[in-house]
Amino acid sequence: MTSRRFILMGLLANGLSGCDALPRIGGWQSEPISDSKGDELQAANEDIRPRVAEITTLAVENVTGGVIVLATALPATQGWFKPELVSDAPDGKPVDGILSYSFRAVPPLETQPQSTQRSRVLTAALFIPDARLADVRSIRVNGVQNSRSVRP
Repeated sequence: MTSRRFILMGLLANGLSGCDALPRIGGWQSEPISDSKGDELQAANEDIRPRVAEITTLAVENVTGGVIVLATALPATQGWFKPELVSDAPDGKPVDGILSYSFRAVPPLETQPQSTQRSRVLTAALFIPDARLADVRSIRVNGVQNSRSVRP
């Protein structure tokens, strides 16, 4: 009977090894993974994603309560993902009447071919409320090789 108990306990431990419940069963508690470092980076506006190579188009669409900034970019190779417009100012406020953003994306994990321009296009959009546009003369989106500006 004792050997059955050990076999059952072994199977149970093996089956629960991928679950979050195992640390609580054994009586020890692992430290939770803290996301505070990610929050600190986001708060400090230090995005680790690189800027894309080239901004190809930039447009502003008026909508109720603000504008939508729509930017299209062209990275150097295929495989870039999770594009986003990230504010260049730490507080997100305009500097000298210019709201400035960087077009950032995650590069591919492995080397990718350059391929055709059509297969590399990324698009990102951002809503900016009217309250933030009060003192804005221009909205700028920066890439590595160029930047584009539009008036709201």
